[in-house]
Amino acid sequence: MMTNSAQIVLTGYVGTEPKTWTTNSNTPVCNFRVGSTRRYFSTKENQWKSAETTWVQVKSFRNLATHAMKSLSVGDPVIIVGALSIDSWEKDGVRHTIPTIEATSIGHNLSFGDGMFKKDESLKNTPQQTQSAPSAPSQNSSSQAAVSENESSAHDIVDAPVNI
Repeated sequence: MMTNSAQIVLTGYVGTEPKTWTTNSNTPVCNFRVGSTRRYFSTKENQWKSAETTWVQVKSFRNLATHAMKSLSVGDPVIIVGALSIDSWEKDGVRHTIPTIEATSIGHNLSFGDGMFKKDESLKNTPQQTQSAPSAPSQNSSSQAAVSENESSAHDIVDAPVNI
């Protein structure tokens, strides 16, 4: 049976210090909040403005939780990918809700600074590692595929005009 989930990509800034713990079954968990503020251009005021900040709880598990705890600090620009849900709870007779992402990927947003990836050697050749990096293209010109007249190169796509 196939299940449906709303996969989303969220960009924003880490707003709370990541907290970690383990479940009863010894699964590492890391939680933190991300603030995301949409920017828009006001033609009326002829300037960029900020909308209200949206706060999203991010939950991560297992290796992702361990790496998030080691890598993230308050204020870091991040990109989060995961399944969206709404968490709710009651405290002092008041019902609270917050959008929550169960993250499948977490990374620093390199639009705002440099980063350095450090591979976790303990994951080498484990069943959890299901993807590997693609091999580099050959430098031999005879093995490089030419782009036909009917195909677009990445450069053509990037520079293509957009009609709205």
